[in-house]
Amino acid sequence: MKGLMQKILCTAAILLVIGLAAIIGSLDLDSQMLDPFIAFQVCYGILLAIFGCIQLYVAITLYNNRNNLLLELYQPVWLALFALSGSIATFGSFIFALPQYDISCALRQPLLFVCFTFMGDVLVTRTWRIGCIMGVTQSFRVEDDNDDSSDQATTFITMSRLAIMKVLSKTSSWIGFIRSCGRKKSVSNVGIRRQITFVDSVWIVFVLMIPQIILQVVNLSLPNVRWKSEEIYDGGYDNIYICESDSGPWSLIVGIVLVIMPFLISLLLNTKGDGALPDQFRELDAMISSVVSSVCILIITLPSAALVKEIVPEVYMYLMGASVLSFVLPNCFHLAWKRVCVIKSQGTSATRTKRSSSNTTALDKDSEYTFARLKQAEDAATMSKMFETMGQLKKALEVSRGILTLFKSDGEFSWETEFDSSEVNTLGPKELEVVVSTMIDSAKRWLKVLMTKPGKEEEDEAQLRSVKACNDALNMFKEAPAKKLLKDRSVVFPGYSFMISMIKMGAYNPPDSQSLEEYECELACSFVKETVFQQYHHCRALAMKADMLRKHGRYEEAVAVTEEMKLVYDPHLHSKIILNEYSSDHCADILSAAVSWLCYVDRKEEALARCDCIIEEILPVIGEREFNSLTLVLYPIFLLYKDMGRDKATEALELYKKHVIQPTEGEKRHPVVANLIIPMTIILNCRSSGGGDTYVSMKDDISYVLNDEEEKYPAWLKASSVSYFDVSICSLYAEACLCLSRMNACNKEAREALLKEGHLYLDLSDASLKTEDGNITSTLAYSHYSRILSDIKQEG
Repeated sequence: MKGLMQKILCTAAILLVIGLAAIIGSLDLDSQMLDPFIAFQVCYGILLAIFGCIQLYVAITLYNNRNNLLLELYQPVWLALFALSGSIATFGSFIFALPQYDISCALRQPLLFVCFTFMGDVLVTRTWRIGCIMGVTQSFRVEDDNDDSSDQATTFITMSRLAIMKVLSKTSSWIGFIRSCGRKKSVSNVGIRRQITFVDSVWIVFVLMIPQIILQVVNLSLPNVRWKSEEIYDGGYDNIYICESDSGPWSLIVGIVLVIMPFLISLLLNTKGDGALPDQFRELDAMISSVVSSVCILIITLPSAALVKEIVPEVYMYLMGASVLSFVLPNCFHLAWKRVCVIKSQGTSATRTKRSSSNTTALDKDSEYTFARLKQAEDAATMSKMFETMGQLKKALEVSRGILTLFKSDGEFSWETEFDSSEVNTLGPKELEVVVSTMIDSAKRWLKVLMTKPGKEEEDEAQLRSVKACNDALNMFKEAPAKKLLKDRSVVFPGYSFMISMIKMGAYNPPDSQSLEEYECELACSFVKETVFQQYHHCRALAMKADMLRKHGRYEEAVAVTEEMKLVYDPHLHSKIILNEYSSDHCADILSAAVSWLCYVDRKEEALARCDCIIEEILPVIGEREFNSLTLVLYPIFLLYKDMGRDKATEALELYKKHVIQPTEGEKRHPVVANLIIPMTIILNCRSSGGGDTYVSMKDDISYVLNDEEEKYPAWLKASSVSYFDVSICSLYAEACLCLSRMNACNKEAREALLKEGHLYLDLSDASLKTEDGNITSTLAYSHYSRILSDIKQEG
């Protein structure tokens, strides 16, 4: 209703201007006082100047805010040029008031049509550029030949949109090739997802402008095509002129078609459907609103102008000016002015936050300001995700900081501070969700910054801020009164998972008043409590609790938690959902890890039964390309089977080849997966051969493990292998040396060298499994180390 009233008011205002113009233009003023035509020109010019200056203001505002993070992906420079072009067309409409000059008649069509075409080309280029940056347009084929007419229509629109995007990308590629004088290759198969610079988009606009530019050059160059001033009436009014062309209206019609085409293409690129732009950037509704407003006015102005052209020229000129404005102003309002409104709302948000905070309660969720603030936060969150997708993490974090500032009662949000209790108490349920989710997302982005290894100082800052943001989010959610009003508390669940991951990385130590074990236990119990009514989240929470108990050597309790989890966890129902939500199915990982725990507490029969359950029920559910999950699930089985005789070792080797080695060949493997493949393969090859004479790659394997010059694994894997598999990578290499030394084909010299190398690996393992105080970090991993050490000593 609000949008309809806005359209009615805009249309009524323009019609009022037209009526006022007609009245002023028809006044019979005393010729000695002021020439009527001059009076008309003055009034006409003032009106055009008003509208032109408004558009100039929009253009200047957008350009001055070109570095505003909330506007950057909307490409404010192009929007400023869009508004500037509309302003030029508006000022250029004054040419209609100068029909007595040949030059004004000649320039009328080129000036206006070039401006209009530029505006349409800007819309096309902006849409293409954001589509390339975000990579939203994906290639696809129609596989169902029995689609109904609606599906076929949708497919045609989608394919057309994709074709246009590819043509523009290919054109940009060829432009780059030409500009580089052939030094930059033009790839024949240009993908959609590309980083498009502003210069690239300028060249695309220029290329799209070429047909209209050529037409207007022809109009100006050829005398029989060029529009000229002609006197048509010499009575009543003196010296009445109109613009005519000897070639007729054909050049005008072609020019109109070239103006309309880019707007139609832009409408197509902004339609919904597969491969469409994100909703945040689609401007289809704004364009349709502009078209509707323009058509409504043009239906009135153009027929009226045709009727009065040779009778009341002043009215004709006003009507033509109104026609130009009907095309320019709606587009500027819906596409450019609304971005200026975003800037204005940012400028007033801090003041309004302070003014309203004292009156806001946790239950005050229906106020108009709260709704506006949440809408602004939602838009900014989308923008932050866009920047993250583009790899611009610092910009994404800056936008997130702006979101959190919206909910501060005083000053701007800082990563070093936190929300005080009064601010937390004033948050409503929806506001609490926004703040908590933003802080958790920010924690993940700071971790990504850490992973880029920007430098020691920045790494320390990123790690500190990552942990603090997540920990503050969890504490805030725990204390907020609005938490009781939330039916769905899943917004905080990723925070628990992330915090445990950071602890496993050694990135967080609790305050001195609390031990790490106490903190982790409290964290895991809170996660389990919060998820009790949401099944798959509850499975994930139980898995995290079991992992925490395992970490502190409480294996019996950890196994008991996995038994509780088995009652809830259904691989066919939950695995894919958990994988999508948490990036890995930690439930399957922990159920498999419990195999090693059961062996450690001397419950081997149960461990074997668990292996059968995993192979038969869980393994088939995991996707073939989920390499990390497959590895995490299968490794505990391999560690058990390798010590159970030749047949079991052979079965483990076949599983390993089928699910880990062969699928990941040529793929980008996770570092943990890639570095564990070699020692585990050596062990399984040796065990499956039963200590026989040899196997195919035995000589190469011996050379590899004895080659001290080649780095076999990164230093960080010593700790990570223990965290993930409860086994040290150094102990695995020591076991590989032991297995190779026991092969019949291994000569005495190689055997002695292998046992010596095994001792060296065990020394590294011993160091990695103990803290500086001499405490053992993992009793299970240390048990494996002790067994290998004992076997090597016996062999020696």
